[in-house]
Amino acid sequence: MPSGTRPRLCLDSNVFLAVIVPEVTRAPRDDIRASERLLRALQKGEIVAFTSVMALAEIRWVFEREKKPGFDIVRATLEDGFAGHLTILPVDADLAVMSAIHRRRYYSRNNPFSYNDGIFLATALRTGTSALVTTDPHLLHVSEVSALRPSAFPSELHTSRT
Repeated sequence: MPSGTRPRLCLDSNVFLAVIVPEVTRAPRDDIRASERLLRALQKGEIVAFTSVMALAEIRWVFEREKKPGFDIVRATLEDGFAGHLTILPVDADLAVMSAIHRRRYYSRNNPFSYNDGIFLATALRTGTSALVTTDPHLLHVSEVSALRPSAFPSELHTSRT
């Protein structure tokens, strides 16, 4: 299927974590199941996805915190296993500066929007995705891009075949 007809999504690290280590995620079960569907669709090439290299950092942190082995396999899968369907963007100076601007806009005592949240939002904007998929409550209320929970996607992604 040509990439122009597939949904273009930015995936927050928590989408990957919901599948890799569901036992430690705070995501509801329906978001875990939906994250599994999204990653299967990504593997099949039914969607095109983007994420930040910060996803690798956040996933590694969880593996360290939980004392879990296997991060190198997860990293190889994310970097090479989605065969042209997942692009992992580096954090360059422009993305870092945009993250700070987003953090300034959204951070408050009641909404501890982090620099990493800003990185994922800036990644979504830079790549022109139709949605940022996340379970992070800090990102679900941004106004610059459509931010959706994984469970907002249908059980079968309907893509046009042209």
